[in-house]
Amino acid sequence: MAKRIWISLILSCAAFGLLAQKPTYLDGKPLSDVVTATKKPVKAGDFNVPLITWGGDVATIYADSAGIFKESGLNVKLRVENDFTNQVAQCLQGETPLIRGTLGMINAAAETFKKQGLDLVVIYQLTWSNGGDAIVVRNVSKPERLKNKSIGLQLYGPHMDYAANILTAAKVPVSSVTFRWLSDLTLPTEDTGGKIIDPVTAFLEDDSLDAVMCIIPDALNLTSGGTSGTGASGSVKGAKILLSTKTANRVIADVYAVRSDYFQSNKAQIEKFTHALLRAQESLDQLMSNKKSRQSEYQQLMSRSADLLLGAPQAIPDVEALLADCEFVGFDGNVSFFTGEGTTRSLDRLTKEIQSSFKDMKLMKSSVALTNPNWDYNSLAKGLTHAKPVAAKPKFDTQKVASKVEQRISVEPTAWAEEGTLFQIEINFDPNQSEFSDARYANDFQKALEIADTYGGSLIIIEGHSDPLGILKAKQSGTSSVEIAQMEQQAKNLSLERSQSVRSSFLKYASSKGIKVDQSQFVSVGMGTSSPKFSPPRTKDEWAANRRVVFRIKQIEAELDEFVPLD
Repeated sequence: MAKRIWISLILSCAAFGLLAQKPTYLDGKPLSDVVTATKKPVKAGDFNVPLITWGGDVATIYADSAGIFKESGLNVKLRVENDFTNQVAQCLQGETPLIRGTLGMINAAAETFKKQGLDLVVIYQLTWSNGGDAIVVRNVSKPERLKNKSIGLQLYGPHMDYAANILTAAKVPVSSVTFRWLSDLTLPTEDTGGKIIDPVTAFLEDDSLDAVMCIIPDALNLTSGGTSGTGASGSVKGAKILLSTKTANRVIADVYAVRSDYFQSNKAQIEKFTHALLRAQESLDQLMSNKKSRQSEYQQLMSRSADLLLGAPQAIPDVEALLADCEFVGFDGNVSFFTGEGTTRSLDRLTKEIQSSFKDMKLMKSSVALTNPNWDYNSLAKGLTHAKPVAAKPKFDTQKVASKVEQRISVEPTAWAEEGTLFQIEINFDPNQSEFSDARYANDFQKALEIADTYGGSLIIIEGHSDPLGILKAKQSGTSSVEIAQMEQQAKNLSLERSQSVRSSFLKYASSKGIKVDQSQFVSVGMGTSSPKFSPPRTKDEWAANRRVVFRIKQIEAELDEFVPLD
């Protein structure tokens, strides 16, 4: 896997002038058709642990630096391997029993191991990407408009399942999108002989590319700081960040996996390794919280991490940025991920999603099981101080958000529906209906729950809409403006009541499924008759379609001046 790092991109017009050629696109094919290494027993000696250039790996480095691995009886040797195909080959050849990558990458590799009689056991989740990765687009305003477009991204890299998840959530068939595969993730540091081998440069040079998946520093550069690209050096005119993992914060999971034969023969050792990682992540949290009083220890860790991950001990700010772009899941997150307790974003669920998409993308030929270690988490909790879940703080002030939303809607209802909307789910109701039962709306509630759980950084507005036919008829019959205003206010009040009823029913549904949601993420507003689908409705079906409640999933990263998350 190519480097996923926060770097200062030093790009000049002259440099880009030298690259006026077509990108080198690759054929998207299963990794099992690429890796030719054959299975060999894992070599005796040091326990070789692969790293990739990502913030989550700082905790692994800390486990080594702080002696946690040694205390656990593990003789660990760390090594960085950002080329995922090399990682897979090295694991098969017995250089290490472990593979380090995103869950999407691990799934892509599973078929390769299966061909040689091995399964992969996913043993530990380090992090979720929470701001480090993005999709940049030109002339695309919503994910649903990616249909029949082209997307550039790294082959066998961290964004394959990210792209697929966005398309699936937007109900865009993966088969309708043209994927342009490249070998590197970001601007290569080595001389490429003038070849374009990364999505960033490809987006700059190939006008036919509609979107690219990239790391956030590249996304900021392409969009002139995250607004809209000016076309100046290193940016693309009109390019925008459609969505980052700040919003889609439960899509890219970083994990460790191990060869099944090694796991079966050395389960105690792998359990010690997992426990050491849990201890290290917890200790790293404490170090980060007290870095002023533990400045020397902190600087030593950052310097070693910069040396290992970036090849430059002085690149401490880059390591700190890497850490800012990820969310460590800790003990509670691992329990949820592997058992499915309290979440829809479990190992099993993500694996099914990923492999279904990868088959459509021609990256896998068939489904391959990933093995769950079925750890005894009571045992793994020993020695940890934060093994019990901590209640999450609400992200938003719902009253302030509702007020801002209503102000925006009153001024520009059409723009409100368009700008920042990622996905929407509609449910319809009968005249005079006020109850929204699980029995009738379970499928709709489940869809909303899954999107909310996946896009945990989004704001979900639950809009109540009323049909305007009665008001239109009143206007036609000459009813006074005062009475019309009263009717419009009544419609707005009623639509708000329905929105609040749907919100209440939805939250009860989530609770009944054992799924933890941030209630502040869901904000009720009454739209009244301001945004009918049909005005006037001319059929019974159009009349019914106007009576609806909409779950509008909004991306708010570009609107933080109006929707400020709580600290």
